[in-house]
Amino acid sequence: MTTLLRRVLLPLALLAGGAHAATLDLKVGQSGPLGQATLTLLRTQDSRCPMNARCIQAGELVATVLIREGSRVRLHRLTLPNAAATTGVHISGATANMAGQHLPLTVTFSDTR
Repeated sequence: MTTLLRRVLLPLALLAGGAHAATLDLKVGQSGPLGQATLTLLRTQDSRCPMNARCIQAGELVATVLIREGSRVRLHRLTLPNAAATTGVHISGATANMAGQHLPLTVTFSDTR
């Protein structure tokens, strides 16, 4: 009975584990693999409201990203909060913007599985 449960439950657990999206953290100028693609973060524009500040609107983060898949190379502008994703890649997070500090921004990308 235990062997039968392992044969049934293990493949189900592996399938459930494969449903999670992959993530990649990059700073401007860095590249890395995400799924079948290689991403290069070229530029960021961060107009998000800094932590511990009062803002009229939340703002947004725009990342210009070069996406290479095999011989295909595409240039995309991705935003946070996310606009409709047409690339299969989106921004899932970024380091906090602190008022008065200009620390290197780390952007977290995710594929949409």
